[in-house]
Amino acid sequence: MASIAVLGAGRSAGYFIEYFVGLCREQNWKLKIADLNVDHLKHYQENFPLLELVSAELSKEEERETVISGCDWVVSLLPAFMHPDVAKNCLSAGCNLATASYVSDEMKVLGEQAAEKGLVFLNECGLDPGIDHMSAMKIMDELRTKGATITGFQSYCGGLIAPDYLQDNPWKYKFSWNPRNVILAGNGTSTGLKDGTMKVIPYQRNFQFPVKIQLHTGDEYDGYMNRDSLSYQSVYNLENLNTMIRGTLRYPGYCRAWNIFIHLGITDNSYLYPLKAGMTYQEFFHSFLNGNDHNDISASIKNTLGMPEYEQEAIDKIIWTGINSNELISIEEGSPAAILQELLEQKWKLEKEDKDLVVMQHLINYSLNGDEFTFRSSLSIQGDGSYNTAMSKTVGLPLAMAVKQFLFKTIDLKGIVVPIYPEIYNPVLTELEQYGICFIEETISEPVSESKPE
Repeated sequence: MASIAVLGAGRSAGYFIEYFVGLCREQNWKLKIADLNVDHLKHYQENFPLLELVSAELSKEEERETVISGCDWVVSLLPAFMHPDVAKNCLSAGCNLATASYVSDEMKVLGEQAAEKGLVFLNECGLDPGIDHMSAMKIMDELRTKGATITGFQSYCGGLIAPDYLQDNPWKYKFSWNPRNVILAGNGTSTGLKDGTMKVIPYQRNFQFPVKIQLHTGDEYDGYMNRDSLSYQSVYNLENLNTMIRGTLRYPGYCRAWNIFIHLGITDNSYLYPLKAGMTYQEFFHSFLNGNDHNDISASIKNTLGMPEYEQEAIDKIIWTGINSNELISIEEGSPAAILQELLEQKWKLEKEDKDLVVMQHLINYSLNGDEFTFRSSLSIQGDGSYNTAMSKTVGLPLAMAVKQFLFKTIDLKGIVVPIYPEIYNPVLTELEQYGICFIEETISEPVSESKPE
């Protein structure tokens, strides 16, 4: 009898838990779900005696070890920065691990140890990364089987809010996933390949010059490069490419406004800001601006940026957040990024009636029999409310379905595994279609690529 532990039961875990409770009940597997608060899951125990709900502070190693002990698989729905510690616990306990997060350098090392022990550390198995890997590899494997040569790959994904629920929010954005990850998005240097030339984009420029991405619907978005696209050339088995870009989508105007926060230093997470009792957001904000006279806040921002012609629309978005208000900062300590997050969690809160939107697009350029083509694959999924979100659905379901394949012992892989293999992506993509997660695919006769905004 298989025994599985799920770490984390927040709102974004809803679809995963619903699916996995049903699966374990059907297979008569033991299932343990742990989080600080699990009361909202008690109704699952009515018809499932093998379900154990554990209230635990999972940031504490001894409590994690107690939950993990005796399990065959651990699925971590915790924040990504906790996964290396969870992986170490899994190594000690001799159990397999699954997450939806990127493979960090530390996780790679731990994955080598897992392979030596015959364990699986499944990662990058959610939305982005996850479904993007699966759908792209399926397309490229099929094209290569036909004799095609892949010459360019661009993939963009965004977790957004459905247009009908944007209301008066000028950012056209709310949190549908981990706020910390949104605040720190793009942090570091992003690398890619564009038209045969390597592109290296440092953090301070990544949001300054977004590209314009048009989906099959005709809707246009801001796109920015995300992390190290070049590393996926080897993952995807792509050689001699002209273009290799993986990026993130936002509604137009978001990136230029977010760029202000970055250049002012307010997204910095590397130090504790010297907060004082009774400090206001305005005092915090003004401490990042040049000079002491900020009666004209727009002029102060432009002066500090050293960009006198910066568009007022972007500055208005900054002011709309309330960062120039006299409201008191409610946290006692934190980095500038943490203080910004605390503010935006109030302004970008997903209300009960709100519906989120997940959009994804692959553009795959290829040559076949001397002709050039572009294959476009697009996904658009709208959520059903603030609990049953599209983000929860597209992150949780592929992870659950992939773990199921390993539990059914249909896959013989060890160590670090990402879902680029047919034995993973074929059954998962097929099953996802039953949940309405389907790609619209078309071949375009002429190459299509991104363009600079006007």
